[in-house]
Amino acid sequence: MTCAPLDPLDLQILAALAHDGRISKVRLAEITGLSPTPCAMRIERLERAGYIRGYHADIDIERLGNLSQFIVMASLRNCTAEAARQFEAIVATTPNIVACDAVSGSNDYAMRIFARNVRHYHATMAPFLTMEIDYTTYPVSKTVKDRTRLNVTDLIDAPPPSSSVDHD
Repeated sequence: MTCAPLDPLDLQILAALAHDGRISKVRLAEITGLSPTPCAMRIERLERAGYIRGYHADIDIERLGNLSQFIVMASLRNCTAEAARQFEAIVATTPNIVACDAVSGSNDYAMRIFARNVRHYHATMAPFLTMEIDYTTYPVSKTVKDRTRLNVTDLIDAPPPSSSVDHD
């Protein structure tokens, strides 16, 4: 699906919704300077185009269930399309794997897992053991920053980091 580039009003709407998904359309219209109907139409267009995937509550999972987080870096020993499909199918059907990204480099995947205890973590990893994978587990001691708190406008408008290297 081809969609028109985002304009500053679209970015303002996305930033406001990323900050507060429960904001009323009337309040959002006030923030953007649009009237409610054109603002609502833009929201619907952004949803159809896939820029807005959903609206979610930011729930403190660890507090809710006294759960621990684990980051798992996994590598497929024989990285074929079939092995990747098998790995991703296990991820898709495992509810306490809350995030998984395919990555480049020495690992193939980075997963975020919530588990009640180490035994629960091992049970979560058990289906992967039928595959030939190598993995390293990192228990998370504290989440310093996560993407639910991102500022869309700052992210898009951020200048590239300056380099201290002279290019003479």
